[in-house]
Amino acid sequence: MKNLNNPGSSSGSYTTVKSAHGQKNNSHLLKGFSKVVAGGRVIRMQKEKPFLERMVTGHTSLPVTTGAKLNSLAVLESIQSNLEAGIDLVNCQETGLAKIGGRLSEVALTLNQADSPRSNHEEKEHAQVRFEEIRSKLRELALLTYDGTALFSIGKAKPITIAVPSIGRWEGLSVDRANLGQPGMVTIDKGKVFGSSSHYHLDAASVKRACDEWRSLCMSNRMQWGLLTDRLKGIVNCLLNFDRHRPWKVPIQGNSLLIGPLRRPNQNN
Repeated sequence: MKNLNNPGSSSGSYTTVKSAHGQKNNSHLLKGFSKVVAGGRVIRMQKEKPFLERMVTGHTSLPVTTGAKLNSLAVLESIQSNLEAGIDLVNCQETGLAKIGGRLSEVALTLNQADSPRSNHEEKEHAQVRFEEIRSKLRELALLTYDGTALFSIGKAKPITIAVPSIGRWEGLSVDRANLGQPGMVTIDKGKVFGSSSHYHLDAASVKRACDEWRSLCMSNRMQWGLLTDRLKGIVNCLLNFDRHRPWKVPIQGNSLLIGPLRRPNQNN
């Protein structure tokens, strides 16, 4: 797991993070850079670029010589590729979560072995060695990336934004990095199943809490996948209508000082 005291380190341990509960609107407290999916890639937001280039098409500007219809088609195709990239990201995150779940089940097995009255001292030491190996694997999984972007975070992080059309306006969909800095996960990383070290001695309740947190992350992942696939179906239908000579207009850009150019319905939940 990334060491927050040394951001360049590729190994380390979970670090406890203060809860952001009650600070929903304080986005400056979230970690990481603002990233968007544009041009089918996950990139850092470039505020100096025009809106469509910054949020939809990526580094490629739309040709100014083409007609409005061709411009609309190019925007639709860019939105399609962005949603497909977002789905790929969520799928990679799901694969990583599945591997983390497997490692957590192995943690439970080592704890059972260490706590069993039938285990001798040598078997308990072997359980601790095995636990340390599993913990190292968990830390490696926490470093997984997609297109150079971390799939997981330690504490709350800025979401990845995908701009999509919605009833004549631009709307921002948020893809969250799965937060592995939750209490149960932190306890596993700081724990032990046997030995005289100063680490936390794990019990069944602490492992169960980590598994509950993992299950919640999996549910959130599937909900994000469903949202993205639903929006992708809508864009595909728009492209099919284009082939049937049904025009589609590029949504207007919002200019609200409070919410910016994108509507963010998730912030009103």
